[in-house]
Amino acid sequence: RPMRIFVNDDRHVMAKHSAVYPTQEELEAVQNMVSHTERALKAVSDWIDEQEKVGGEQPEPESMETAAEEESKEGGDQKATEQLTRTLRGVMRVGLVAKGLLLKGDLDLELVLLCKDKPTAKLLEKVADNLGVQLAVSGGRNHLGYEVVRSVGDAAIVIKNAGEPPLSLTIHLTSPVVREELEKQLAGETLSVTDSPDVLDRQKCLAALASLRHAKWFQARANGLKSCVIVIRVLRDLCTRVPTWAPLRGWPLELLCEKSIGTANRPMGAGEALRRVLECLASGIVMPDGSGIYDPCEKEATDAIGHLDRQQREDITQSAQHALRLAAFGQLHKVLGMDPLPSKMPKKPKNENPVDYTVQIPPSTTYAVTPMKRPMEEDGEEKSPSKKKKKIQKKEEKLEPPQAMNALMKLNQLKPGLQYKLVSQTGPVHAPIFTMSVEIDGSTFEASGPSKKTAKLHVAVKV
Repeated sequence: RPMRIFVNDDRHVMAKHSAVYPTQEELEAVQNMVSHTERALKAVSDWIDEQEKVGGEQPEPESMETAAEEESKEGGDQKATEQLTRTLRGVMRVGLVAKGLLLKGDLDLELVLLCKDKPTAKLLEKVADNLGVQLAVSGGRNHLGYEVVRSVGDAAIVIKNAGEPPLSLTIHLTSPVVREELEKQLAGETLSVTDSPDVLDRQKCLAALASLRHAKWFQARANGLKSCVIVIRVLRDLCTRVPTWAPLRGWPLELLCEKSIGTANRPMGAGEALRRVLECLASGIVMPDGSGIYDPCEKEATDAIGHLDRQQREDITQSAQHALRLAAFGQLHKVLGMDPLPSKMPKKPKNENPVDYTVQIPPSTTYAVTPMKRPMEEDGEEKSPSKKKKKIQKKEEKLEPPQAMNALMKLNQLKPGLQYKLVSQTGPVHAPIFTMSVEIDGSTFEASGPSKKTAKLHVAVKV
C-alpha cells in the first residue's frame, strides 16, 4: 500500500499527541521532585549506615547509588561488593517516569527502594522519619511543600507536594530476597530463616520487583521502536476517555503495542502504527480463544490480560473493530476524540525549515533549483510533430542554463576540482543537519543544511 494514505492519519495522531503531552513546566516539576527524593534517599542510606556503625555493625563509607550511577560503575567490583552489604541498596525509577509515558494530568509518580533484606515496618518507619529531614536539605526551599506519609499496608512511603502541580511520589520498598524465597518455596525447598513479625506484605514487594522488570524491558524493547511510545501515549489517553478500554491501561497496553508494532517488517509512521494496533485487537487477540498477550518478564508462562473477564474482552474487541472501521473511512479523529484537521497541509511551511521536531512528518527536501527542470521534462513527454513547438523548446533550452546556474555550479566552474568535506551530522534522524566545508586559496568556508547538497550550496553562497 502506498505510504501516502497514512499521511492524514499521521497528522491527526501527532496533533493528538501534542495535545496530551505534558507541558515543560509539568515535566520540570516531575524532574525536580524525583531528583530531590533520590538525593534524599541516598542521604538516608548513609545515615542508616552510620547508625549501624554506632551499633557495632561494619561501616560502609560508600553512598547509595541510583540505577544510572550503578550502570556507569559496573567495572568497580569492590564498590559493588560494598554496595551489596548496605541496608538500602539503591533507588530506581519505575512506571511512567522510567518509561517516559507521562501525559498531562499524570500526578502519580513511582520509585522503588531496594533493600538488602526483607523490608520491615520498622525499617519503613526509620526511612520515613529521616526522609523528611533529608528532603529539607536536598529540596532547598521547595521542601516546605513536601509531606511524607507512611503506608505500611502498601509497603510504601508516599511524598506529596502541596505546590502546583500537586504531585504524589510513591516509594515502594522491596528486596530481591522476597522473590528468591518464593521460588525456593515453589521448588519444594524448606526455608530455615524465620521472618520478622513486622515484615512488609509479600505481594506488594513482589509487585514492586515486577515493576522494575517492566521498566527495564520497556527501555530495551519499546523505547527504540519507531512510533511505539507515541502510540502508547495516545492509547493511554483513549483508555482514560473510554471506559471500555480502561482494563488495558498499563502493562497490558504496553505489551500489546510493542508486539503489534515490533512484528511489522518495516518502520511505520504514527498513523499506520496505531492502525496496526487496532487491527491486532480487532482480530481477537484478547478474546478467550485468542492467543492472549504473553508476559516476557515472568519465568512461568503468564497471560498479561488474564485478569479480564469475557465481557470485557468482547467489549474491547468490538470497540477496536469499530475504531478500525472509522479509521478506514477517514474518521480517525473520532477515535482520537478531536476535531478533524484541514484535508490539505499549508504549502508555505514546506519551503521553511521545520521548527517542531516532535511532529513526525518527513522534512521537505525540495530546493529552488531542482523544480526548474521539471517543466522541461513534462514538455518533453508530449511529443508534437509541430515545428513551432520544437523551436519553442529549443529557445527554452537555450534560456535554461543561465536560469539553472546557481552559486555552487558557478563556483565549480571557476574552481574545478574542489573537495567538499562533511564536517558533522547533527539533529534527529528524521531531520538531520549536515555541515559541509571547502578550502579555497587557504581559507576554509563552512555551512549547514538539511542535506549534503543544500549544505554545499550554502557554502558556495558564502564564498
